[in-house]
Amino acid sequence: MTIKDVAKQAGVSVSTVSRVVNKGDEKSASKETRRKIWDAVNALGYTPNVHARQLKSGQNALSKKTAKEIACVYGRSGDSLINPFFSALMHAVEKAAYEKGYFLRFSSSTAPADYGNESNTADSVIILGKTDAATLKKLQSSYRHILYTGLQDLPLDIDQVISSGYQAAEKAVQYLLDLGHKKICYIGETTNEQRYLAYQDTMARAGLNVSKQDTASTDFTPGKGYEAVHQLFEQNADFTAIFCSNDALAIGALKALKDRRLKVPEDVSLISIDDIETVRYLSPMLTTVRIPIQEMGAMAVKILIDRIEGGHQSPVKVNLPNLVVCRDSCGTCSRKNR
Repeated sequence: MTIKDVAKQAGVSVSTVSRVVNKGDEKSASKETRRKIWDAVNALGYTPNVHARQLKSGQNALSKKTAKEIACVYGRSGDSLINPFFSALMHAVEKAAYEKGYFLRFSSSTAPADYGNESNTADSVIILGKTDAATLKKLQSSYRHILYTGLQDLPLDIDQVISSGYQAAEKAVQYLLDLGHKKICYIGETTNEQRYLAYQDTMARAGLNVSKQDTASTDFTPGKGYEAVHQLFEQNADFTAIFCSNDALAIGALKALKDRRLKVPEDVSLISIDDIETVRYLSPMLTTVRIPIQEMGAMAVKILIDRIEGGHQSPVKVNLPNLVVCRDSCGTCSRKNR
């Protein structure tokens, strides 16, 4: 894709696109025009040729670790690669970086093959999604500056921009409790997962016991959400509500409940976390905890560039608030044995 394709998609001139994307000139176009341009950039997958720009400006584009580039990697492979939440977060990071005159180098995962790549001119990296100390150690061998963004509050000595998954899960479970539900099941990851811990803690504070049969431990995909609902029935779980730890799981769970001739929310209430665009078009529309994806991406870039440019030395952690978005998939508990 070329800058001409972006201009055509956005319905503006090539020069306007160049000023907004290549020069970061926010005064050259209205807010609405800039939005159209960045939407076109994301939709077309357009990436400016940073090395060509450096050559025009007299910089040595072949000098390693000199380009204004930021690597962007997924903290784990598998479901992260197809999860709409991480796709949206990556695009938010990309847009914010472009506006500041930085450009992204993409890597599908933190696979060892990516480390030390001779073609990698990026000196800094943003990790999308949960990572661990071992992975961080490997990344530190290739990148000078590292920032993590996601839902987990990690015990790592690096910059972090999060929207606490623990707090989001607390809000989701408490919302169901306030509707009168006492038999609430959990679907999602359980190992080193703060959303699962929050589920357990919130239920315990309400004086409610959580047994193994109330939990279906699984990865974050719609297919796994579908399977998890059937697993709960196989475990003879008794529930009036299900808390899914992300929207992708809830999409599959909704389908499974319908296949079992259960109505949502009349028979089972369903709530999750993320608020990806898809859930607004489900039937019923999904009640979920909205994570501020655009703000997370913008803040991640802002903090990382501040570190790159010497603005701060000690690790910075920013926790952006999340909130419950009430739609149609949750209702009051009407069962006598609630």
